[in-house]
Amino acid sequence: MQIESETAHDGLRQAWVQFSAAASYEEYCQHWLALLCTRIGSVTMAALVLDSGEAGFQPTAIWPEKSQPDAEFTALIEEGIDEATGLVHSLAGGGYGVAFPIRVDDELAGVVALSLRVPNLVLPEIMEQVQWGSAWIELLLRRHRGQEKNLQFERLSGAVDLLGAVLAESGFHSAAMTFVNELATAYGCDRVSFGLSKGAQIQITALSHSAQFGKKMNLIRRLSGVMDEAVLQRGVINYPGSDDDSTLLVEREHMQFSLSYGNARLLTVPLHSGEDYFGAVTLERAADRPFVPDEVDRIRSIVALSGEALKNKHSQDKTWYQHLGSACGTQVKRLIGKGYLGRKLSLIVLAAVVAFFSVATGSYRVAADSVLEGSVRRAIVAPFEGYLESADVKAGERVVAGQEMSRLDDRDLTLEKLGHLSEQAKLQRQYEEAVANRDRSEAKVVQAQLEQNRAELELVVSKLSRTRLRAPFDGFVVSGDLSQRLGSAVEQGELLFEVAPLDSYRVILWVDEHRMADITELQAGRLVLNSLPEHTFDFRVTQVTPVTESRDGGNFFRVEAELSEPAPELRPGMEGVGKIEVSEHKLIWIWTYPLQQWIRLKLWAWWP
Repeated sequence: MQIESETAHDGLRQAWVQFSAAASYEEYCQHWLALLCTRIGSVTMAALVLDSGEAGFQPTAIWPEKSQPDAEFTALIEEGIDEATGLVHSLAGGGYGVAFPIRVDDELAGVVALSLRVPNLVLPEIMEQVQWGSAWIELLLRRHRGQEKNLQFERLSGAVDLLGAVLAESGFHSAAMTFVNELATAYGCDRVSFGLSKGAQIQITALSHSAQFGKKMNLIRRLSGVMDEAVLQRGVINYPGSDDDSTLLVEREHMQFSLSYGNARLLTVPLHSGEDYFGAVTLERAADRPFVPDEVDRIRSIVALSGEALKNKHSQDKTWYQHLGSACGTQVKRLIGKGYLGRKLSLIVLAAVVAFFSVATGSYRVAADSVLEGSVRRAIVAPFEGYLESADVKAGERVVAGQEMSRLDDRDLTLEKLGHLSEQAKLQRQYEEAVANRDRSEAKVVQAQLEQNRAELELVVSKLSRTRLRAPFDGFVVSGDLSQRLGSAVEQGELLFEVAPLDSYRVILWVDEHRMADITELQAGRLVLNSLPEHTFDFRVTQVTPVTESRDGGNFFRVEAELSEPAPELRPGMEGVGKIEVSEHKLIWIWTYPLQQWIRLKLWAWWP
């Protein structure tokens, strides 16, 4: 028994020594798990599973080493991750399975699982040992995270300092020189070069500690090829790489450049914004100073942060025509390249519209406000002074030829007629007596009086016949309403009614003066009336008059036209819109013609 105790003590001491001498993260976890199993004893299998970030929970240590957990042990680990609490389960092969969570700042960082063959009475003690022992792993994780945060802070601090120096410069070239010089100084580089894409190649823009350089120098051409190699493969090239480097990037240009300049160490970092690679940075060192992974990560952070600032400064320093060319090139790439489906569809639609208007033609028509008038308007006037006795019609009513429209009071004329008749009978007797008495002189005097009386009688009879005002033809009363003037006096020649025929009309069109040059006689057109919008009426221009009228703030000319086929529904005074057909033109010309005229007029007015 004493020998077994000494053996266990030696094993525990050796486990402590290995744990204390652990040099790496993986050795620390493996020796910690071995130490835990040695202290507990009776452990058949153990595993430490930790959170590895994007890859999820991964096994970090297995005891005994290179052993393979069975399905039951794997299920125990998964349950411990899901439940995130201590678990104890009986195993099918005998013994117990124990799982305990490892937390850092209330977050599950891992799980340690053990397979034991011990009495159930000692399980609480074992769980306590696992809990106390997990503090070592928690300490390791905290240290590891602290180191990562310090590295990130150092990277960010260096990147921000360099970015501040770049932004402090006013122009692109001075900012690029500051960038390469500061980068060369910070990382002890023999030379740092910076280039931007121009067409299909990289053009060197700045060299550290070199204010001017020839673009045709052999060095510049070789550096351009080195940067092209990294940009085309869209990856960071660290030449020469380490033996365990698993990258499959081609390094031919880097190798040739390194051999030409004393086996120099090269690091090329391509610059990109999204999927667009716009340049690269190449750092050179002596052969005995390789770029270690930590330096590479820092340089990538600096280049990524300052590269965008340099790109913006380069864009700001361009002239207006360079901006225009760049914008046009970008739009062409978007139209030709992948994506931007909406723009491509818009371009197709625009091309179709342009093609359509290049061949489509239509009738150029001049629109004008129109009013319908009768071709003839007969005036009914008072034949003499008198008084209105009756009015049988008014404006808006239809009349037939010979229909009595109004009547004047004829009582005075009737009495005057009777007086003339009585006077005529008297003179006739006097004439007969003079003839019987053979008094020739008296007979001639009476005969002259008799003829005068007859003439006056005929005048009265004529006036009596004209007291009844009748319609001259079948038509429509355009104006006149005497129903409120019965018994009132009328003057000779006073307008009482206007009558227009129902089967003969003319169209009056008021054409804008800007379109009068296109209007000639005999042009055809169509009329749509407000009261009959479902019908169109053909007409032909009969007269272009010089009469103008101011309407709606413009100057309009009166144009007369004749309807081809009058309809029974038409009435004088109806208004609508008429369109005079001028000629055939391209649709685009028709739609832009008013604008063309306006531009010509304004240019004439503005031109000195």
